[in-house]
Amino acid sequence: MGATLEIGDDVLWGKLVKSWATGRNYVVPDGAPFPIPRTLDDLLAIAKSIGLAITFPDGMVGLAVIQYSPQTAVIKLPPKAMVEDTEARLREPDAVYPMPKFYDAFFGVPLPRLSVEKLFDLHAARIGDYSIRNCG
Repeated sequence: MGATLEIGDDVLWGKLVKSWATGRNYVVPDGAPFPIPRTLDDLLAIAKSIGLAITFPDGMVGLAVIQYSPQTAVIKLPPKAMVEDTEARLREPDAVYPMPKFYDAFFGVPLPRLSVEKLFDLHAARIGDYSIRNCG
């Protein structure tokens, strides 16, 4: 456990999620499919089996895996405490928005520093995108 959710390898994590979504193994293409985890312990065991480090925030004890049809609009609401905690961090001097590390890796440059107003706009846009966007 830790202070924030940390995924050790974003590409490997994405392949694992794609594996659960499709029933095919994207991690080891000729391998057996991975079972969909029903508990954090199940998830951590699967992650460990493929060499993926995952750290959950202190106090996180539950797991919900949701798969919906393309005909269903799903709006995922983040926990109130997470929104408010991030807002408090964004108000601190020299705050930086907590973007996933893979953005820098894929674009080859670190994202620029933003004003407090722009940090809050980015936070709102990311929450809005997260809440409604289907993967694809």
